[in-house]
Amino acid sequence: MSLNVIPADVIGYIGDVFSALWPILAIGLGIAAVPKLIGAAKTVFARGR
Repeated sequence: MSLNVIPADVIGYIGDVFSALWPILAIGLGIAAVPKLIGAAKTVFARGR
């Protein structure tokens, strides 16, 4: 039984940490993705014309 409890505790701990850090990660990824999206949009418009 102990082998089943330990992974569950680890998964629960990771879940708590992930839920706590998720807003920071989401904001960071959003800021990082904006320039890439703008660059991709520019290349698409440039190719279309």
